[in-house]
Amino acid sequence: MKLIELSANKESFKTVTFNKSGLSFIVAKQKNPESSDNSKTYNGVGKSLIVLLIHFCLGAKKEHYKSFIEKLPDWIFYLTIEIEGKPHIIKRTMREPTKIYFDEEPALTVDNFTQKLSKIVFDFPIETQNLTFRNTLPFFIRPLKKSYVDADNPSNFFTDYQKLMVNAFLMGLDTNLAQEKYRLKKEQDRIKELEDNIAKDDLLREFFTQDKDVNLKIIDLEDEIAKLRQSREKYEVAEDYYDVKIEADTIEKDLARKHNEIVLLNNQIDNITKSLKTSPDLGRDSIEKVYEEVKIVFPQNVSKTLHDLESFYAKLTSNRIQKLSEQKQLISTRLEENLQKEVELKKELDDKMKYLGAHQALDVVIKVSDRLKDLEAQKEKLQNYEKLIGNYHKKSLEIKEGFIKYAQKTEEYLDEIKPIIKEKQEFFRSLAKRFYPKNTSGITVYPNEGENQLRYTIEAKIESDNSDGINNVKIFCYDMTMLFKGHGHNVKFSFHDSRLFDGIDEKHKAEIVKVVNELFNDTDYQYIATVNQNQLNEVKSILTEQEYKEIMEQNTILTLTDEDDSEKLLGVKVDVGYE
Repeated sequence: MKLIELSANKESFKTVTFNKSGLSFIVAKQKNPESSDNSKTYNGVGKSLIVLLIHFCLGAKKEHYKSFIEKLPDWIFYLTIEIEGKPHIIKRTMREPTKIYFDEEPALTVDNFTQKLSKIVFDFPIETQNLTFRNTLPFFIRPLKKSYVDADNPSNFFTDYQKLMVNAFLMGLDTNLAQEKYRLKKEQDRIKELEDNIAKDDLLREFFTQDKDVNLKIIDLEDEIAKLRQSREKYEVAEDYYDVKIEADTIEKDLARKHNEIVLLNNQIDNITKSLKTSPDLGRDSIEKVYEEVKIVFPQNVSKTLHDLESFYAKLTSNRIQKLSEQKQLISTRLEENLQKEVELKKELDDKMKYLGAHQALDVVIKVSDRLKDLEAQKEKLQNYEKLIGNYHKKSLEIKEGFIKYAQKTEEYLDEIKPIIKEKQEFFRSLAKRFYPKNTSGITVYPNEGENQLRYTIEAKIESDNSDGINNVKIFCYDMTMLFKGHGHNVKFSFHDSRLFDGIDEKHKAEIVKVVNELFNDTDYQYIATVNQNQLNEVKSILTEQEYKEIMEQNTILTLTDEDDSEKLLGVKVDVGYE
């Protein structure tokens, strides 16, 4: 894939037509470098915007272009690319950023578009994840400022594993080996997570943390479950259980009252019996004495004889005995009735209690069933725990064996493909030595034996590359290596923003220009770069006049200046916030 032209539907836009091979420079100049006007600068003229618009046309997510979509709603951008000698026109509008048009085909979704290009441009292994058109393309056209921090991370990958997969692919390494270790580590993490969840379970925590015997607890639960099942099978559920219980309670209260009444009647009979036994008998002497006393006090009123008085008293005593006897008889009758009723109530209460003893209320049976279910659930959980712990230990051993097995396999594999790795190492090293001949440099690949997701460790190194200048040179060498010696791609261009040259001294800037001229001259590859005026001046001070003319001037395809908005890329005043 090569870049041919970037254009738009607005006449003000400065169409960018790239040289089909060799070098293409886009220069940002100050119209009057000596001017003291701080608003006049080569920053903001649109050179970095070119990179972003190319990525936009090549399927970058619309979320990264909110400002563009808001401030350029009527704009349409076109990117002409060439694949295997055949040109293709890509169209994407700011008004419909979720669609991309490829040649004359119907509109594609962004995902479908990138999948289409992925099959054309990259030869990704089948069923390999984390390799996409969008995360691999930035190795050939770094999109953002942060893309120029690490040579191996232009896509700002979310994980080290994603970064490894793309670098391993471009290095020509077996990505299936890398994916297998990732799978092993994910499985190990999954088991660890299950282990942590077990430790949080209220029922299982004591077994997990105190190393108790789960099997013994299961046996205890089985015994308790068996007893409850046996009890439940004996139960006869009575729908009227509580009605009968209420009746039994009523009978019991009636029986208590009846008992109290019988006690009272018995007391009354005893009292009458005692009264009959202790009836008063005055005798004739006592009567005569009473008679004489009455006659003395009331002589004129005493008309009865002593005989009459004696007869009266005898009759009074007889009447008293008769009434007490009658009363005793009545009470005795009532007592018999109450005793009979007490017998009946006792029998009825006995029948009710026997019924209640032989039956259970439905909610009681339900409670027993619920308890049974709870115990069975505990048993099942412990059994699952016991099985899980067994599987956990077995799986842990398998994973450890897998780590060892694939580490050995990786050692053997890397030994087999040393010539493939060496080709890239030597290419990178030859470029690095052009800049730092005395610094140790190269690309190393070795197995990562840690219990992590990374199968390989891939390191591009130039001694003392922690300085900005050396690190940027390393990025340049790495990108050239991936372009010319990289595996599985059909990309034939490398595009660098002027950020690459920041921090590099003028001699090394000039050397980069010489290197790309040698690498890309008389090839079918493209090298594209945006360059600032001050960087041009530094390069010009090192190159010969002839070199500068042939390399820089003759290959400058577009110049953007700060003279006014019409001299900038969009040709209109608009701040899309891309700098």
